[in-house]
Amino acid sequence: MRALVERVKCAKCIIDGEVYSEIKQGFLVYIAFNSKEDIDKTEKMATKIKKLRIFEDENHKLNKSLDDVGGEVLVISSFSLYGDALTGNRPSFTKSLNYIDALPIYGAFTVDMSNLVKTKTGQFGADMLIEAINDGPLSIIIDL
Repeated sequence: MRALVERVKCAKCIIDGEVYSEIKQGFLVYIAFNSKEDIDKTEKMATKIKKLRIFEDENHKLNKSLDDVGGEVLVISSFSLYGDALTGNRPSFTKSLNYIDALPIYGAFTVDMSNLVKTKTGQFGADMLIEAINDGPLSIIIDL
């Protein structure tokens, strides 16, 4: 399981020209699952993301979490996080879990995330436009 966590001032997911979901300050989380995925890791990943201390405190140190700033999460499925472009110019996505097997894991992850913090989602497998105002920018990759 791989997550790309971006600290944002705001973010929104647009599907078919309509705003599907949006958040204010918080994390834009792109999530992907590999072909050896274990659904039991979803809660661990959600907890790790919730506890990330990547918001600045009064001394400009990264000491504050989502809870400390009242942040929200926007979760977007992104199988391309497992894209491999090491050889050639066309990425391979063979390490990504297929749609049918990834869908229940994505569902479990979004439920786990929602149980911890205010969470919005995109639509799994949809063609989405993502708009975000990155804060920093500050991006963290988490592999479990």
